[in-house]
Amino acid sequence: TQFMRQVWNLDRYYDTADFNLLNQAVFVRMRNKARLEFKFNEQAELAHTHCTEYTFSLVPEPEPARQMNALFSRFLPGWRYAKTVHEAIARNRLCEMARIENYRMQYALEDAIVSIDRVKELGDFLEMEIQCREEWETQQSLMRLEGMVAGIALRTVRVGYVELWLQKYYPHIYQRGKYREDPLSSSGAG
Repeated sequence: TQFMRQVWNLDRYYDTADFNLLNQAVFVRMRNKARLEFKFNEQAELAHTHCTEYTFSLVPEPEPARQMNALFSRFLPGWRYAKTVHEAIARNRLCEMARIENYRMQYALEDAIVSIDRVKELGDFLEMEIQCREEWETQQSLMRLEGMVAGIALRTVRVGYVELWLQKYYPHIYQRGKYREDPLSSSGAG
C-alpha cells in the first residue's frame, strides 16, 4: 500500500425541485467549487456497485459544454442549454440538495484506490475502487475488491454519502431515490 494524498472535499449535490435526478439514480455534484461531476449507472441496474462518471470544468470549452448539456437533456427533457455550470444551475433552477464535507486519505493498492474518509455528520468509511475502461471488467474488479476486504470486520454500505445524508436528515426525500441502504446488511467492504 502506498500513500497518495490527503484531501478535503466539499460536495454540493444538485437536483430539480421535484428530485427528477435522484428518482433516476443520477447524481450531480460540484466538488470543491472547481468542477462538476455527473454520475449514474449506464445500465440502470438495481445494484449500486458501479457507475459511469463525467467531469466538467465550471467554464467548459464549447465541445465539453455541448456534452454536459446533452447529458442533462438525457435525464431532464426540459433542459435549457447553458455555456457554464453556474448558468446551467440558474437557468434550469437546480437546487442544492445536500452539502457533504469529508477528509480523505488516499492510498494505492495494486490497481485499486483505497480511500479512508471521515465524513462530517456521517462517520468514517473505507471506500475502494478500480477504474474500468470496459464493461466486462466491472464484475472481475468487484470480485477482486471483495477479496481484498474478506476477513476484515466492516459493515457493507451499498449507497453513497448523499443517500446516507438524505436518509439521516431528509428521510422523505431519501425514500424517493432508487438506491437505499439495507439496515440488515453487515460485514464486507464499506
